[in-house]
Amino acid sequence: IIRPRQSPRSAASLPRGLMIHILLSSVLSFGLVPAITRSSRLRRLRPVCDVYASVSDREVAELLCDASADDCDVAELEQRPMRLPPPRTPTRAGYVADPSLVSWAPFTYAEPYVRRSAARDYARTTLSKLPPLPPLRVVLMGGVAAGKGTIAPMLSQAFRVRCIGVGELLRGETRARRARGVEASHVMAAGVLLPDELVLQLLGERLGGGTDASRNGWLLDGFPRTTSQAEALVGGSWAELRPDAVVLVERPDELAREFALGRCCDSATGQTYHPVYAPAPAEICERLVWRVDDTSDALNRRLSDHKRSVEAIVGVFESAGIPLRRFDNARSELETFGEVADFLRSVAMGKLEAARSDLAGGRGRKMSLDEVGAAMQPSPADPADVAPYCFLDEDEEECLSRFQRERRRSAPDDVDAFCGAGESEGECVIRYKEEAGRGELLAAVQRCNSYALREFTPLLVGDEQVGWLNPTVLEALTTQLAVGRACEHVEASMLRSEAAAAAAGQCENGFAVRIAPGASGAKERSEFAAALVEELVEDGVIPRSKLRHELQDVHPFSAGFVAAGGGVAPVLRMERASMIYFGVPSYGVHVNGWVRDPRRPSSREPCAMWVATRSMSKATYPGLLDQMVAGGQPTALTFDENVRKECEEEASLPPEVIAAIEPAGSVSYRYATPKGLSTKVLMTHDVEMPQGLQPLCSDGEVEQFRLLPIAEVLRSLREDLPVWKPNSALVAIDFLVRHRLVSESEPGYAELVRLLRQRVS
Repeated sequence: IIRPRQSPRSAASLPRGLMIHILLSSVLSFGLVPAITRSSRLRRLRPVCDVYASVSDREVAELLCDASADDCDVAELEQRPMRLPPPRTPTRAGYVADPSLVSWAPFTYAEPYVRRSAARDYARTTLSKLPPLPPLRVVLMGGVAAGKGTIAPMLSQAFRVRCIGVGELLRGETRARRARGVEASHVMAAGVLLPDELVLQLLGERLGGGTDASRNGWLLDGFPRTTSQAEALVGGSWAELRPDAVVLVERPDELAREFALGRCCDSATGQTYHPVYAPAPAEICERLVWRVDDTSDALNRRLSDHKRSVEAIVGVFESAGIPLRRFDNARSELETFGEVADFLRSVAMGKLEAARSDLAGGRGRKMSLDEVGAAMQPSPADPADVAPYCFLDEDEEECLSRFQRERRRSAPDDVDAFCGAGESEGECVIRYKEEAGRGELLAAVQRCNSYALREFTPLLVGDEQVGWLNPTVLEALTTQLAVGRACEHVEASMLRSEAAAAAAGQCENGFAVRIAPGASGAKERSEFAAALVEELVEDGVIPRSKLRHELQDVHPFSAGFVAAGGGVAPVLRMERASMIYFGVPSYGVHVNGWVRDPRRPSSREPCAMWVATRSMSKATYPGLLDQMVAGGQPTALTFDENVRKECEEEASLPPEVIAAIEPAGSVSYRYATPKGLSTKVLMTHDVEMPQGLQPLCSDGEVEQFRLLPIAEVLRSLREDLPVWKPNSALVAIDFLVRHRLVSESEPGYAELVRLLRQRVS
C-alpha cells in the first residue's frame, strides 16, 4: 500500500516498488495505452492505489521508457503535461468550497462502532417487537459520495440482508478468470458498455435460485445504472430480481464535492476520515491514502452522469408500483439510517400483509402476522408446507404455533457456545473481554477448549468411536438403551479397541453407547440413527425447525475426514442438523494470506497478514475478524477443491495465487455447548500474497479486507479478543506460532501449543 507523506520525498529516496505505482498512475495520466500494449512487463502490473510525491517529469518519463519500448523518446514524454490531482495532506483536502458552504452544520460522520451500535439497537428495540419479517430485496441508489457505502452495512446488519455490489461481482469474476469475467474484461477494454444480459445473468446467479441472498434477502448497490437495466429488473424475464423497495440517498453537489475531495482512508483499518468532518488521529497520518480519481473534473463528470440518468430510472420503478423513497443525507448518517430503516420496516410489514391471504389459502381461517412471518422465514425445507413438522396427534394450527415457537428459541449454530445460560449477548461480550483481559494468547485458546470430558459418553459404531453424547442426549435415549436394539450400553472392559476402551474408561459412568449393535451394514445403521433422531425431536431435544432433511456421512475418528467418492464407505449417514447432538466432528478450511517486508525481499518472515471483516448480515459472528478465506468442509469436495472454491468465491484470488497455497497442518478444538460436545478440525493453509494484490469480496460475505501488520494482529489478539471470530483467533495464533512470531517466553506457551492440537478422540 502506498502511503503519502506530509513531507513528500524525491523519487531517488523511494523504493522501486513504490515507483512502479507512480509509474502506473503516470501512464493513466499520460494516456500511454500503446506503451502498455507493447510491454509484457507492464501488462502484468495492476494499479492498486496511488501516491502523491515530488517526482520529476523526467524521472517518470525515464521509468516509462525503461518499462515500455526501446524506441521511447524520454524528452518527448517529459514535455507531456502531468494531470495529477492537487497535493493533499491529512489537514488539507485539496478542494476549497465556497465559504458559505464549507460547513454543513447538520452533516456529521460517526465512527464505525457507533454505526454498528445504532443498527444493532434498531434490530433489538424495534424489529424484535414485530412478527418475523420476510426477506427483503432492496435497491440502494445514490450519486458519488452520497453515503451509500455508509448506510448499506447498517441496513445489512439490521435486516440481515446480503449487501451485493455489481462492481465487486464483476471484479471477482475477472480476477478469478472465469469465462464470464474474461468476456467482461474484453468488452470493457474495448471501451464498450457491458451488455445488460451479461450483468443480469451474473446477478441472477448470485441473488436468485437457492443462494443465501435469495433466502435471506439482498441489498443491491451499484445497479441499475440505466433505464434498460431498471426495466429488466421489473420485467417478467427477471422476476426473481424484482426489488421490494428502492432507497435513493441524496446530497447536494457542494457537499458531495467537499466530502469526496477531502476523504482519505486508513490503509490498516479501512476507516474513512475527512479533515473537517472526521479528522484522522495524528498517529495514523502515515497510513492515510487517497483515491486518485477524486479530482474536481472527475467528480463533476460523475455527478453530471448521475443527474442525467437517475430521474428516468426512478420513473421506471415508480411506474412499476415499487415503493421508492428519497432521503436527504446531508446530515448525520444515523438519522438517515433511522428513516431508511423505518421505511424498509413498513415495506416488510406490507409484504407480510399481502402474503397473509395467500398463505391462509385453504386453511379456513385468517392467519396471524406471526404465523405468516414464521412461514416466510428462510429454511432449507419449505416452511409453508408444515406437514413434515407436525406430530401425529397435532392439528395444523397447533403445528404452526409450535413451529413458530421452536424457530424463535433456536439460535444459529455456535452463537451461544461462549455465553452462559440466561446471559444476554452484551453481558456475554463484557464477561468475555474481562476474562481475556490478561493480555495472554492462552486466553483465546482456552476459550475454545472449555469442557469436562468425563461428562460425555463415547458413541461407537462397532468398536470404533464416532462421537460423544452429553448427559441430556444420553438421558433422552434411556428408553432405547433399555430396549437395546437401536443402541446399547457397552462397558469399557468389554471393548476390544484400546482407544474406545480408554475413552469409555475416563467418563464418569464408565461405559460407551454403541449405535445399531445388530445392524448388518451402513444402510441399516442409518435407519436406526434416523429413528433415534426422530425420538430426540419428539422429546424436544432437537428443535424440529433445525432439521435440514439432509444426510451427512459419518466416519470413525480414526479415519479423519473422508470426502465423498474417496473410496472409503461411511459407517452410517445421519441428519446433518443432529451431528452436534451426537458429538460428531465437523471440518473446515482456513487460509492465511501474508506478505513479506518489501524492504527485506529475501526474508520469508511475514510482516503483515490479510484479515477479513465478516459481513454484518452473517447469521453467526457478524462484523468480527476472520481469516482471509475460511469455510466449512462439505463432504462432496476434497480439502484442495474446497480451498480453491472458497478462495475464488470469498477473495476472488487469481489462479496463480491459488496454485501457490500451501497446506500448513490443522487446528483442532472442542467445547461444550447446550447441544453437545462440539469438535472442530480446521485444515490450515498459508499463501504469500504478491505485493499490491488485494483480496476482493464479490459475494457479499465479507465487509472489508485489511492488511494488518503482524504487531497489530498480536496486539488485537491480546487486547481486543472479542472482535475476533473465536476459531479464527485460534488459526491466527497458530500462524504466529508456526512462523516463530510468538516466542517461547509467552505465558503458558506449552499449554497454548497443546490446546491448538486437541485430539479428536
